[in-house]
This record gives sequence, structure tokens and C-alpha cells, in this order.
Amino acid sequence: MRDVAQYLTYAQYTAWGGTLGETAFVLAEIKARARIDAMTQGRVARMASVPEQVQAAMMEIIQVDSTYSAGAQAAAPVAASFTTDGYSESYGSAESRTAAIEKQLTGSVETLLDGVTDDDGTPLLFAGVPTAHMPIMGVLWP
Repeated sequence: MRDVAQYLTYAQYTAWGGTLGETAFVLAEIKARARIDAMTQGRVARMASVPEQVQAAMMEIIQVDSTYSAGAQAAAPVAASFTTDGYSESYGSAESRTAAIEKQLTGSVETLLDGVTDDDGTPLLFAGVPTAHMPIMGVLWP
């Protein structure tokens, strides 16, 4: 197991083009790590090193969360419609976009982590019962 709990360091984040300040990154990394842990049943936390695909998924989560979170939308709301003749504006709510963003983000993370296994050979996204020819924790299940 690694000594460092982070899946993505600030240095890696900025080297890959991340733009958050270091203080904002700390919270964003914790939130992204919690999402990865939930999706992988905590398997990454038990690995000797963090695969690059997990780091890429962390970048994706942090980017989407910092751009489309409820706080980001409240700070810069997106106009849902605009009428000029009688002047009417309406803004999309954070709740109306959350489901679509959540679906897109989950799909993106699943694509990045598809086929990636932990140190025991278990697929990171595995969440069910082993099937024939699927090694789980080094054991080939019938």
C-alpha cells in the first residue's frame, strides 16, 4: 500500500493542465478520490501505485466538478433562454443540469477505468459475482 493517500498530486495536476489554485485543488482532489473509491469499491486505495488511468479519471472529475458544480453554476449561471422583444431571460438551474452532467462524467470515468485491474487482478470497476474465467484476487472462479 502507498504511504501517500492522494491519487493525484498538485504537481501532476498542474503538469496535465489543471488550473485550480493549490488550496482549491486539495478539496477537489478529496472529492474526486471519494468518487473513485465509491466506483471501485476502494480498490485503488489498496494498490501499491496509482495507475495513470485513475489519475486521468481524477483530472476529468476535478475539471467537470470545478466547471459544472452547483457552486460554479451559481457564480456564473448559464442562460437557458433569452428573448429580446419583450426582454425575458431565464437561467438553467444547477439541478436541471446535474443528472446529465453526472451521467456524462460517470460514463467518462468508466471508459477510462475499463479493463484496469488492481494488484490482485480484479477489475477496478468490478462490483458483482465472479463469472467463469474471471480471476478475482488471484483465484480463477468456476
